[in-house]
Amino acid sequence: MMIQGITNINSYLNNVKMQTIWNLNKQDPEKARIEKERRQQEIAKKIADIRSKLKFGKKLSDKELRLLKEHAPDLYKKAEAVQQERKNFKEQLKNCKTKEDVQRLFSQKMQFAMSMEKTDQEMTEYLTSAFQDEHATFTASDDYKNMKWEVEQTTEVSQKKKTTKNVDEIYQEVLNRAEKLTCHFDGLEDSVKKEVISSTTLESKTNSPTFDNYQTSSKEKKSTFTKKA
Repeated sequence: MMIQGITNINSYLNNVKMQTIWNLNKQDPEKARIEKERRQQEIAKKIADIRSKLKFGKKLSDKELRLLKEHAPDLYKKAEAVQQERKNFKEQLKNCKTKEDVQRLFSQKMQFAMSMEKTDQEMTEYLTSAFQDEHATFTASDDYKNMKWEVEQTTEVSQKKKTTKNVDEIYQEVLNRAEKLTCHFDGLEDSVKKEVISSTTLESKTNSPTFDNYQTSSKEKKSTFTKKA
């Protein structure tokens, strides 16, 4: 709405100027002719400046686009297309993950621009410059500087995998050691249990009535043998 309002105001001012020129033309045709030529030269200079900006890949203001729309509609269509392609390129750059992604995308855009060279060399020049300017702006940003090259990213991932593998190996080694210690202590515990059982059995036999009777019988036999002798 605001742009439309500004456009209406500009149209109104242009109409006022044209009315003034028409009034001057009635009063002084020669003066009106000079004023008209001056006005045309002024517009032509502005259009030439806009062409230069497009050739150097610079963005156009809304005011400049309106001027083209009113006085150079063919150039306006090209400028609008360039602005849109530039905007798309800028959004696509934000989705790049590595510096190689950025370079590949830039190469694709340049090939796209060059594909128009045979049909519209002027458009090729405008697009090429716009892509170059946007690429230069992005590569100077922190977003690009914080990106890694693919070889760096691959090395980093491999290093992480290696570190994870080492941790797993250490953990497995600890488990194996723990298992061996458990087996060792289990063996010692079984040995101790056997000794305790043997000692308990022997003690039980020693203190049992059967064992006492056996000892008494042996003594009696020994005594009888002594007497006979």
